[in-house]
Amino acid sequence: MWWKGNSRGEFKVNSAYQLMDQTNRQTYSWPWKQIWRSKIPHKISCFIWLLAKEAALTQDNLKKRGITLCSSCFLCGEALETVNHLFLHCKYTQQLWRVFLNLKGISWTMPRKVSEALKSWEAAGVNAKDRNRWRIITASIWWTIWKERNSRCFESIENDVQKVKLNCILLLCFWCNQVYSNDTVSVIDVSCFRLNID
Repeated sequence: MWWKGNSRGEFKVNSAYQLMDQTNRQTYSWPWKQIWRSKIPHKISCFIWLLAKEAALTQDNLKKRGITLCSSCFLCGEALETVNHLFLHCKYTQQLWRVFLNLKGISWTMPRKVSEALKSWEAAGVNAKDRNRWRIITASIWWTIWKERNSRCFESIENDVQKVKLNCILLLCFWCNQVYSNDTVSVIDVSCFRLNID
């Protein structure tokens, strides 16, 4: 038997580790462009970076620091609140994702992690007329969810899902209008589809 991990064909733990590390580097790339090149406020880019690192202060991360508020998700109340649950898999959050996926006509399986979602979203927007607007969509969904979650957690104010959807669309329009100040406010083109907010 010949080990491909080194030139002598001998198995060494060190060579196996190096082989695995090279494989991981080739298959996984950090979605830095989707985070730092998006035309969104810097504060939001920092927030998305925390999401991608799974370091935002959701219930599971607070619990690791010795702070316990509630173990379940503030939006659905059904599952443990983790970064990936709150921003990707929560049934409440899924409704926001569906707004944009349905408008674009995309059939999409939700990735396991936020970092994977960023890469998948970027791939889905390859043919988008404007990649900058396409990248703003994920940020508007995640920031809207975070604001709603904190409203429920700290202020005991719950908005219905229709109001949260409207808040998300208005935030998207606001950020796009900041980047493209010559666009009309009533109709905004978001990567080949139009959102009419009249």
